[in-house]
This record gives sequence, C-alpha cells and structure tokens, in this order.
Amino acid sequence: MLKSSKKVILGLIAAALTVLASAGVASACLYVYYEPEMPKAYQK
Repeated sequence: MLKSSKKVILGLIAAALTVLASAGVASACLYVYYEPEMPKAYQK
C-alpha cells in the first residue's frame, strides 16, 4: 500500500515538474515572435 501511494505521489511530482520545465522553455524562446523587415526590393 505504501509503495503504490509513494509511486503515485512521485509520478505526480514528476509530471508537475515536466509541465513547469516546458513552460520555462517556451517562455525563453521569444525568437519565434521575431519578424524581420522585408527589403524594399521585395515590396510591391
């Protein structure tokens, strides 16, 4: 009984830490929003 509840608790902690790590990485990748200006030669 104690081993199975310990396994569940550790699994929940691991899942929560995975979500937190993914959120931290996603917020650090701001280069996705970078949009360089188009050269005037290509503009119509």
